[in-house]
Amino acid sequence: MCEWKINTVLCDLVLAIVINTSAMLFAGATFTFQAWYPGVASAFFTNVLLQLVLPVPGFAAAVTNWADGRRWRPLVQVFMENLVFVTCISFTMAVIQTSLGGDVIASWLATYVRLVFVGYVTSLVLFAVQNH
Repeated sequence: MCEWKINTVLCDLVLAIVINTSAMLFAGATFTFQAWYPGVASAFFTNVLLQLVLPVPGFAAAVTNWADGRRWRPLVQVFMENLVFVTCISFTMAVIQTSLGGDVIASWLATYVRLVFVGYVTSLVLFAVQNH
C-alpha cells in the first residue's frame, strides 16, 4: 500500500494519462476525447485501486534488497513498481477494450512492452521531480 499524499495522486494521474494516451497511439486507435477520457479515468481508477490493495512499494523494496546501499537501487525499485502497475493497468485496459469480443491477451501484448518502457521513463521523471 502506498502512503497517500497529493504527490501520489498527481503521479497516479500523470501515469494514467501517459499510459492511456500511449496505448491508444500504439494501438492505432481513433483519438477522440470520448475515447480518451474514459481510458484515462479507467487507468487512474485501476492504479488507485491497486495502491489500496497491493503493497507494491514494499514488494519493490524486498525484491531489490540485494542492491541495498547502491546508488542505483532506486532506479531498480522504480522499475519494479512500474512493472507491477503498468502490467495491471495495461491488462485492465485490454480487458475493457476487448469487452465486446476479441483476444484480450493479444490486445494486451500488442502494446505491453512499449507501455512498460514508457511507464518506466515517466516514473523516473516523476521520481526525479519528487526527489530533487
